[in-house]
Amino acid sequence: TVGNGFRVPKWDDALVGELVTNPEPSFVGKQINKLLFFRNRFAILADEFIVLSRSGDFTNFFAKSAIQLIASDPIDISSSSDTPAILYDGIEVNTGLVLFTRTQQFMLTTDSDAFSPLTAKINALSSYNFNYTTNPISMGTTIAFLDNAGKYSRFWEMTRIQREGEPQVIEQSAVVNRLFNKDLKYISNSKENSIIFFSEKDTNVLYGFRYFDQVFERKLASWFKWTFTGTIQYHCMQDDSLYLVSRINGQSELLKYSI
Repeated sequence: TVGNGFRVPKWDDALVGELVTNPEPSFVGKQINKLLFFRNRFAILADEFIVLSRSGDFTNFFAKSAIQLIASDPIDISSSSDTPAILYDGIEVNTGLVLFTRTQQFMLTTDSDAFSPLTAKINALSSYNFNYTTNPISMGTTIAFLDNAGKYSRFWEMTRIQREGEPQVIEQSAVVNRLFNKDLKYISNSKENSIIFFSEKDTNVLYGFRYFDQVFERKLASWFKWTFTGTIQYHCMQDDSLYLVSRINGQSELLKYSI
């Protein structure tokens, strides 16, 4: 950033080789769906590819040598499946980076201590639909995401995520499945307060999920909804407060609620 504005970063050029021995990253010419950071690398999701920069060099997506691979070189790898596997989002867990397509989940990981172009791999993890207009969230030791494939939305929680073997996935919204609207767009998450909020845009209903874990057991899992006077445009959690942008009679208001 410069002052109160932003500037375009200076992306590094290839210093060795040519397009065969040191090709352009796979996101060139494709729509970029998400920007992430993982293992001290800048990651770009585009189409079926995840491209990670050189380690510690976030603007460099070219190899250092055209003769041999180096552990710090960029990683350019694609997901593969019998259905379209366009990557829309990802979230880091202790065993790797969980990647989300519309119909599947993958994990970018390694069996080695070093994460490099020679050791990186993508494993199929599970096959649940994902509402790609939203984002997955971390609930501390588990992750969760929304599915809008059916008539109503479903809220899935994924736990026991390992490099090998299948995770455990639980539908937390099963008890309110007919009350959970299909086209949810916004998610606000507060791990400290153990609460998650969901909403569509331009509606006046905010859904909430309150949970409480003690050691290895969930003691509380409850749903509620709030109705507002205006229509919801956006919301997010900051510290112990919910901030909500509401439109009332053509005017936008920023509301703050202590949680």
